[in-house]
Amino acid sequence: MEIFAVNLLNPLCFSTYEQLLRLLPLEKQSKLRQFKRFEDSMRGIVAEMLIRSIIKKKNVRNDYKYNFATNTYGKPYLSDVENFKFNLSHSEDWVVCAVDGNQIGIDIEKEKLIDIQIACQFFTKRECDYIFSLKDQQRSRFFDIWTLKESYIKAVGLGLSIPLNSFSIIMDSNNSTIGIKSECNDTSFYFKQYSIDSFYKLAVCARHDHFPSEIKQMNLEDLVSEIIG
Repeated sequence: MEIFAVNLLNPLCFSTYEQLLRLLPLEKQSKLRQFKRFEDSMRGIVAEMLIRSIIKKKNVRNDYKYNFATNTYGKPYLSDVENFKFNLSHSEDWVVCAVDGNQIGIDIEKEKLIDIQIACQFFTKRECDYIFSLKDQQRSRFFDIWTLKESYIKAVGLGLSIPLNSFSIIMDSNNSTIGIKSECNDTSFYFKQYSIDSFYKLAVCARHDHFPSEIKQMNLEDLVSEIIG
């Protein structure tokens, strides 16, 4: 397993954005152009370039052709490679990607000001009790649970066909993930949280517990140079 990250603090200029966009299939170009905010489209393009860079560096394919497909629930995969799984996520200043030979899910979220009460609309009672048990940590705990749940849903690959309140993330007294509890979902997964930025939460979910100790950070300029020279 490897985890990669690109920081977007210095974002793409519009001309570079257009250059990169034209490298993608027309269907993907059209989808990215539909975003109302340039920043959202830019993150999508960087994510596309990041996974292509990883595939090339890891020699997943000898000809570097990218035969991407999506499953019924929208999760992308390489249609002609069996032992290479990946998942992407982005939020504000970060784009991240996790790759592995087995099912993998990753989620990153910026800790924004929100109404924490919204948690009880989506989470289980056990999770809400955990979130609200310490007043000064409610927002932090909310995003802990949110990213962990999202990483699980993305690893399973069934999207929001799995209701968020159909399973519980179990945390111990030291705020460490110790498991997942569900009566109807596959729970044979492992979790790890990473500290990538003081304003963000990042969680990874996998079929095994052999998580890397560090995230491989890539420079955006280097990534762009690698793709378009």
